[in-house]
Amino acid sequence: MNFHGIRHTNATLLISQNVDVAVVAARLGHAQISTTFNFYVHPLASHNRSAGIVLQNLLVDKN
Repeated sequence: MNFHGIRHTNATLLISQNVDVAVVAARLGHAQISTTFNFYVHPLASHNRSAGIVLQNLLVDKN
């Protein structure tokens, strides 16, 4: 794995563990959080499932 791959994996793994994107961006030396989102962070299946569960919990009557 080359250096860029290590940076990419680092960012993706940190995000997958719910580390704040601002923290990840700072660790990578990005002045803008959008750089981290645009180049290093990809949608993760687990986050997609979590988003669905959150939306379901908001919309489904719990009574």
